[in-house]
Amino acid sequence: MHRQVESQYYHYTPRIYVHKRPLHWFIMFISYLFIFLLILESIAFIVLGAWHLSIPRLENILSFSDDIYRRELGFGILLVIIGSIGILISIIGIIATITLRLLLLRIYVSCLWFMMILGIVIGIIGIIFASQVDGFLNDDRVNNPNLVESNYHKEKFLLGMNGGLALFMSLTMLVGIIIVHCLIGDANSRSYVRSK
Repeated sequence: MHRQVESQYYHYTPRIYVHKRPLHWFIMFISYLFIFLLILESIAFIVLGAWHLSIPRLENILSFSDDIYRRELGFGILLVIIGSIGILISIIGIIATITLRLLLLRIYVSCLWFMMILGIVIGIIGIIFASQVDGFLNDDRVNNPNLVESNYHKEKFLLGMNGGLALFMSLTMLVGIIIVHCLIGDANSRSYVRSK
């Protein structure tokens, strides 16, 4: 009788059957959804960067401003770099989530912190570049009174919008960081039970 009660106690202790807990599977499901979101955001970064780097677009910008051309080129390269890093982090995330190894989960969460900080910096750079466009317009207006101001306003809007978008997308990494910390806690409790 005592052994039966003891076995029932252990049966309902969450630390023993980690993989049978509904909360565990919910966290796993959310973590896979986040990886899917991370892949989509990484592809979006690459597409945005490639659009900023497209030859016809750059040639058009170069025709009216060297300064904006250099900033468009730099901003496009930064977006492609962060998008590529995001794809690599997604692969690490898939492996870490499947295996639930503590070391891989810690590497994954560190990579998410790095991507979030890098994305925030790139977003701020884009917004700063957008704020500099009015100064270039005033300088170029002195040399060329017949310039088309709408080109400058368009580039200011696009740099500012894409910088803000990069900033927002980077802040979504916080969701992933929280999810991975939940997985680390889950994996810690499982390894603790195994060691007993």
